[in-house]
Amino acid sequence: MRPASSQQVRSSPQSIVPAAKPFKVEEETSLYSFAYSWPAEASAVPELVARFTKDKDETKAELIAGAKEDRDGRLKDGYDYHAHETQKHYETEGQSARLLSLESNVYAFTGGAHGSSGSGSLLWDRELKREISIQDLLQPGQSWTGAIRQPFCILLNREREKRREEPGKPDDLFGNCPEWKELTVLVTDTDKNGRFDHITVIADQYVAGPYAEGDYEITLPITATMIDRLKPEYRSSFEPRPPVK
Repeated sequence: MRPASSQQVRSSPQSIVPAAKPFKVEEETSLYSFAYSWPAEASAVPELVARFTKDKDETKAELIAGAKEDRDGRLKDGYDYHAHETQKHYETEGQSARLLSLESNVYAFTGGAHGSSGSGSLLWDRELKREISIQDLLQPGQSWTGAIRQPFCILLNREREKRREEPGKPDDLFGNCPEWKELTVLVTDTDKNGRFDHITVIADQYVAGPYAEGDYEITLPITATMIDRLKPEYRSSFEPRPPVK
C-alpha cells in the first residue's frame, strides 16, 4: 500500500468507524464499588468487545473475592471495613482508517491509606485484527525510542521543577528520567482529523515523582523524520508536526 498523497481525501473521524455505542457499567454496594467502560470506537471491534468483556468479568470477580477476604478479616479482628473499589476505563486517543489508539486508566482502593492509579496503551490494527506495538509500525532496524525519550526527559524535568518549585538533582529519589519500560506511550490524534500527529508519554504515580505529585503527561510531536521510519502501509495514518525546540 502506498502512502496517501496530499491530493487524497482524508477520512473524517465520523466515517472511519461504523455506528456503535459506548459501554459503561457501574455498581456500588457496601462491599465494593466497580466501574468499567470503553468507547464506541472499541464497541465497533468484536475482538475488543470480547477481550474487554472477559477482562471486566475477571476484574470484578477478583475485586469481590479480595473485598470479602479483607472484610471478614477486619470484622474478626474488630476493625472497620472500608469498601474496596476498582475502576477501569478506556478512552480513544485517536484513530485512522486502519489504526485505533486507546488509553486505559485504572484506579484501585483495597483499604489502605489511599488508592492507586495507573495507565496503559492499546494500539489496534483493524486490518490485522489484533493489537500491535509502536515498534510493529516501524521498518526493520528503525526505532522511535531516541526521538521520544530525549525530549520527554527535558520536558519532564521542566515540569518537575515547576511542581517542586526548585531544580531537580539527578541523584535525588525521583531525580532521574524514568526508564522507557516504566512509561505509557500512546499515539494521539490531537486535531481529530483521522491521522496521528503526536505521541503522549505518561509517567504514572511513583514513576517520576512521589504520590503527592501525581502523574506526569508529556505530549510530543510526531515529526517527518519519525514518519520516514514507518512501514509504508502505516504512513497514511500519520501526519508530521514541527519538532520540539
